[in-house]
Amino acid sequence: MSVQNTKISSPCAKLLAFSVLVAAASAQAQDVSFIARRDFTVGETPTTIAIGDFNGDGRTDLVVAYGRSILVLLGNGDGTFQAVEIIAFEYPRVIRVGDFNNDGVLDLAIVNGGETVSVLLGIGDGGFWPARNFPVPSGASSIALGDFNGDGLLDLAVTSYVYSTVSVLLGNGTGSFQVARSFQAGSQASAVVTGDFNGDGVLDLGVSNAPTNSISVLLGNGDGSFQFPQSFGAGTSPTYLAGRDLNGDGLLDLIVSNSNSNSVSVLLGNGDGSFQAARTFPVGRYAGALALGDFNGDGVPDCAVADSLIADNTISVLLGDGTGGFVAGSHLQVGNAPSALVVGDFNADGRLDLATANYNSNTVSVLLGNGDGTFGVAPDFAAGKSVSSVGVGDFNGDGVPDLAVADQGSRRISVLLGQGDGGFRAHHDFDVGTSPVSLAVGDFDGNGLQDLAVANQGSNSVSILLGNGDGSFQIARNFGVGSQPSFVTVGDFNGDGIPDLAVTNTSSNNVSILLGDGDGTFQFPRNFAVGNRPVSLAVGDFNGDGWLDLVTANDSFGSSSIISLLLGNGDGSFQTARNLFSGYSASSVSVGDFNGDGRLDLVVSNLGLFLGNGDGTFQRPLTFGTTGSFVAVGDFDGDGHPDLAFARSNYVSVLLGNGDGSFQLPRNFGVARGPLSIAVGDFNGDGRQDMAVGNQNSDSVSVLINNTRL
Repeated sequence: MSVQNTKISSPCAKLLAFSVLVAAASAQAQDVSFIARRDFTVGETPTTIAIGDFNGDGRTDLVVAYGRSILVLLGNGDGTFQAVEIIAFEYPRVIRVGDFNNDGVLDLAIVNGGETVSVLLGIGDGGFWPARNFPVPSGASSIALGDFNGDGLLDLAVTSYVYSTVSVLLGNGTGSFQVARSFQAGSQASAVVTGDFNGDGVLDLGVSNAPTNSISVLLGNGDGSFQFPQSFGAGTSPTYLAGRDLNGDGLLDLIVSNSNSNSVSVLLGNGDGSFQAARTFPVGRYAGALALGDFNGDGVPDCAVADSLIADNTISVLLGDGTGGFVAGSHLQVGNAPSALVVGDFNADGRLDLATANYNSNTVSVLLGNGDGTFGVAPDFAAGKSVSSVGVGDFNGDGVPDLAVADQGSRRISVLLGQGDGGFRAHHDFDVGTSPVSLAVGDFDGNGLQDLAVANQGSNSVSILLGNGDGSFQIARNFGVGSQPSFVTVGDFNGDGIPDLAVTNTSSNNVSILLGDGDGTFQFPRNFAVGNRPVSLAVGDFNGDGWLDLVTANDSFGSSSIISLLLGNGDGSFQTARNLFSGYSASSVSVGDFNGDGRLDLVVSNLGLFLGNGDGTFQRPLTFGTTGSFVAVGDFDGDGHPDLAFARSNYVSVLLGNGDGSFQLPRNFGVARGPLSIAVGDFNGDGRQDMAVGNQNSDSVSVLINNTRL
């Protein structure tokens, strides 16, 4: 793609986050949707999550415990949620939902970190009355609900890992409970479930015992008391458990996650309160929270398990085979350290979805079910080692967008040819310099075929790979630049119609300009000083003179400049840098006209929006409630207004632009670990802008297919 000329025209309810720029309440709210999980920000270190319809609108809501608070998220019926109430609390650990005063409104029972169970009676509008506390033995770890004495009222069963007991609090039907009675429940009783395991019509209890690798079953007497526990073997360190008829024989079975053996154990019930020897099925590392549901619609219970090891951050889905066994399904990426897991239909499509509370990323991840045992998550495509940059082009001339990926941990770039349906073929690699960190696409030899320019941080060079038009490239030719190049972009800086290159050099604090000769070679670089540690670069005409200018983001906290502006002279040279703003550190910069005034504006990934005055100056930044390591611009909802996409820890936040310089609240879409770069393109030919996200920590590219209703 050659540059045709150098004269250019100027481009023309409480929720979970907020910002000076966010104007969702006053703007006509648009929505955007990608085939990916949705992440919703909550408070610090969420530990548990539960579902229910707390405001009586027929939609599934969520309640999340975190820190010393609980948060109520009311469902919108489309898989999204809005936060309506934050309730101060004393270290909430486990939440259960039930109607404890028989008023038809859902209430909450919460295990605290101390020696109490708190009951919050629902108001019916999504709010709750102040908590009433009921004492239990110290070390309370889990809670289950049931009618243990047959009076038609809900009772509570609470385990204590300190005293190895389960305490039963009989309900009075008014939201209050009788004094707890305790029963032995095996060593360090942790999770507890209820069920009729011996078929006598009376509820029994199952309790997991991690130190003895066993499950204790306490048969109920029907008066609120329980018999001495029977012990049945499980895997190593059983934690969470559930009861269900897994083999269709009409008898309740047990399934338990084993944290130290990375497995789940199934104990098929005999119908008399005893169980068969455990069968074990592998899942991810440090198996934790567990939930059951029919995810593929075959009438057989399936299982989802949170793989809680921080390095994994996944959910393992096991599909039931109808005999009490399971076959491996998918591993679904969620937030960091999933600590709790629930099943529900969050978008009212009749298919079961999943939601996790993620302890280290302070988020709730929602994965919408497809009804076939799979879930709406971004597909990941393997690339090279330590993906640092991703670009879009048509490298084989088939009219379908392809991907090029810089693999910082190697001396190669990877090319993934698009299939036209949002999928990509296995990557092919091509040699470049040492530690490639950034790439750009252009036609550097004027033959109509797309080529690549790659900035090599370790060899202080730019590699040029001329395309052959079939998805392959010629051997790289290398051109020297400054010290530690970090970003490369393409533009016609001298008005000769031939693409040139601009490269930021982090260690030498300058930008190298390489003027193109039109045959795939470049002239010796001219260097222009900017602020300390430039790491990103954008191109535009910021003063309206028809010549391309440059702006750099500088990653040096507290320096004299976080943004450097180089106004172009039209001959490949630039005026002395104007250093703008101080006291922060910038990581990425992009350009767009975000308020529709015909003047180019800047958005800096971890700072905010700088509205342009049209003369090469900018207004003070307007901050977002959202930041990230990289920011990209696109029109994701098709309304003609530029939108923003931020790369964050393991998701992408999309902020829809209102066209006046303000933005709607962020929508978060999950990707793999360590997203560092975002490229925008239509990968499945449906006219909607999709995203390809380069993930440095998982050596992959996540593709988010846009399914917004335009």
